[in-house]
Amino acid sequence: MRMLNVLKAFQSIVKTYTVELFERETNCKRLKATITFIDGSKLFIKDYNFSSERKYSYHWADRYGKLIIRWDNAPHWHQLTTFPHHKHIGSSERVEPSLEIDLNSVLMFIKRQISD
Repeated sequence: MRMLNVLKAFQSIVKTYTVELFERETNCKRLKATITFIDGSKLFIKDYNFSSERKYSYHWADRYGKLIIRWDNAPHWHQLTTFPHHKHIGSSERVEPSLEIDLNSVLMFIKRQISD
């Protein structure tokens, strides 16, 4: 499982993690997991890969459950330069382009925030 290798690289900020779902079939893979960080914040992961399509959501919330950032690729924001990739910052209304489209890049971003 590639996720475990990524988590090892970020063990300095990861307190615990739980894999709720991991399914692999011929042309698809489904992953749902939760990572708890050393500051109490959590990352809720949904990453589904199908033969020709990928759907993902990385929802980072503070220790009280309030949204910090959610990265996803739901095809709602056509005007963004990184369409369909985008992030919701602090609320669902504030949407910005996003280059963080996988677990590694999201964890790199979170590590910079937690380490500051």
